[in-house]
Amino acid sequence: MAIRVGIVGDGQLGMLLCEAAARLDITTAILTGSDSSAAAQRADVAVVGSMDDAAAVARLVSHSDIVTYEREDVSSTALQVLREAEAAGKVRCYPRLATIETIQDKALQKSWLARAGLPTLPFRLSDGSDGSAAEAADSLGYPLVQKSLRGGFDGRGVQLIRGPGELDRCWPGESLYEAYAGTFTEIAVMVVRGIDGDILTFPPVDMTFNTDHSVLDWVLAPSAFDDDVLADAERVAVQAIEALDGVGVFGVELFRLENGDILINEISPRVHNAGHYTLDATESSQFEQHLRAIAGMPLASTALRHPAAMRNLLCTAPLQAAAEGRAAGCDRDGDTAVYWYGKAPTRAMRKLGHITATGHTTTEAADRVADAYNQLINPEPGAVA
Repeated sequence: MAIRVGIVGDGQLGMLLCEAAARLDITTAILTGSDSSAAAQRADVAVVGSMDDAAAVARLVSHSDIVTYEREDVSSTALQVLREAEAAGKVRCYPRLATIETIQDKALQKSWLARAGLPTLPFRLSDGSDGSAAEAADSLGYPLVQKSLRGGFDGRGVQLIRGPGELDRCWPGESLYEAYAGTFTEIAVMVVRGIDGDILTFPPVDMTFNTDHSVLDWVLAPSAFDDDVLADAERVAVQAIEALDGVGVFGVELFRLENGDILINEISPRVHNAGHYTLDATESSQFEQHLRAIAGMPLASTALRHPAAMRNLLCTAPLQAAAEGRAAGCDRDGDTAVYWYGKAPTRAMRKLGHITATGHTTTEAADRVADAYNQLINPEPGAVA
């Protein structure tokens, strides 16, 4: 009998997990806001409802042997239903619910990193009281980074306070203040760990962000750093996931500082945008590996077959016309693949898809991605979009 996996969340990560499951004799049920979502169309069962609907979460459990997530901001209602179902032996949850609760709250995540002795930037937790931002600045200096404790992703929930004159811009309420990293490069390591503790990493990658919105823009695989730096990055990432007793795929975002230090920025307890290149460039994808890990199947090879580049298709004015009406799917042309998520271009910087290309070098792959992107925003006259 096929293993049944329930997925909380119906975005592109859920969609791609469903596609990978179909190749592994795993059936999927997805908790979705609409049975017409791209993820719902690829799942075996679509459970329509929200994470705050206890009955809907219970229905998801009824169709599942294992429950996993495509997002970390799982609601307290869903967590409680899953906790009770797991205690009753109805389902297993991976990553573990305690892991999700730790990672989804930036205060808990940062405090856990510090207690575990894992390298991260200096930080202070704030209750939002008068003077707390100034106290954080006195301790950490300027520029000062403020982060919302929950729900911040794709550039939301993060802001830079450059000096005392900007303290009035600080958000009210509880938040995390963090020292500014200065000159740094961002590296991501996708780590997969099985139920039995077997652990592998995908090759570390370099990440470039849209500076105006702090949204991931480009990924280059493998990273351009030398072997010693990459070994340090993998070591820190693996230590973190082992300390979490993680099961599944985790995206570990790292800062490589100008002085050579490797620090953990954030951990995502799920498949991750920085790992999308694995759909085309490695022996197995992050989506296949996540399912293998949570289902207790042997992990597959994570070796890089070809250097690769990935660029997100972010909702900007030049891309809107190309994205309008695009159904979810993949358009391939040689070594280049354009993935669409079936999303309407309704919000600036929304992730509408991504382009991946492989080549003999990351430079060649990036050139192919750039060419494909330019064709999307500047189609040749008479070309079919």
